[in-house]
Amino acid sequence: MRADPSAQRRLLDLAHIDTELVQLRHAGEHLPENQQLSALQTKRLALSERITEAETRRGDAQAEVDRVEKDLNPAKERLARNEKRVHSGEINSERALKGITDEIEHLKGRVSDLEDIELEAMDRVDAAAREHGEFTAQRTEIENQMRALLTQRDDAKAGLQTKRDQLQRERGEITDVLPEDLVKLYNHVAEHTGNTGAAELRAKRCGGCGLEIDSAELHRIAAEGADVVLRCDECGRILVRTSQSGV
Repeated sequence: MRADPSAQRRLLDLAHIDTELVQLRHAGEHLPENQQLSALQTKRLALSERITEAETRRGDAQAEVDRVEKDLNPAKERLARNEKRVHSGEINSERALKGITDEIEHLKGRVSDLEDIELEAMDRVDAAAREHGEFTAQRTEIENQMRALLTQRDDAKAGLQTKRDQLQRERGEITDVLPEDLVKLYNHVAEHTGNTGAAELRAKRCGGCGLEIDSAELHRIAAEGADVVLRCDECGRILVRTSQSGV
C-alpha cells in the first residue's frame, strides 16, 4: 500500500488519541470509588448480619422475659394472698398455719429465682438492643459514605465520558481527511493489537512494541519510497517514518 507521507504522519495523531482512549477506558474500569464501594459493601453486609443476630438475641431474651412473667405474676399473687391470710389471723389451726407458712417460704424462693432469671433476661434484652442500635448506626454511616461515593463515581464517569466524546470528535476529524484504505488498515491493526494501529519508527525502533530494526531491514526501508506504507514485523503496526527514524 502507498499513502502520502503527510497522511501517514497523521496516523501518529490518531494513535495518540487511541492511546488516550484506551487509558480512559482503563480508568473507567478501575475507578477508585468502585474499590471503596466494594470494601464498604462488605462491611455493610457484615453489619447487617450482626444486626440480624442482635435482633434474634433480643427477641429470644424478650421471649424469656415474657415466659418468666407468666410464671412470676401468679406466684406473686399467691404469695400476697397467703401472707394476707396469715396476717389476718383467720387461720386457727396450727397445722394449717404451718402448711401455709411453708408454702409462703417456697413461694418466696420461687419468686426470688424467677426475678433473678427475669433480671438476667432483661439485661440480655438491653444489651442486644444497644448492640442493635450501635450496628444500625454504623450501617447508616456506611450507607451515607456509599451514597457520597456513588455521586463521586457518577461525576468521575461523566468527566471521563466528556473526554472520550472530545477525543472521538478529534479522531473523526482526522479519519475524515485520511485515505479510506489507510484508515481501514489502521483500524484493522488497532483491533488486532487492542491499542493502536501505527507507531513512529524512532531511533531505529518501533515505537509500538520497541523492536529494534536490524541493519538489513533498515537498508530495505531506506530504499523504499516515502509513500510506501511499512509494517513492523513484530507487532504488525504501521511504521511511520519521521526525521527521528534513523534511516
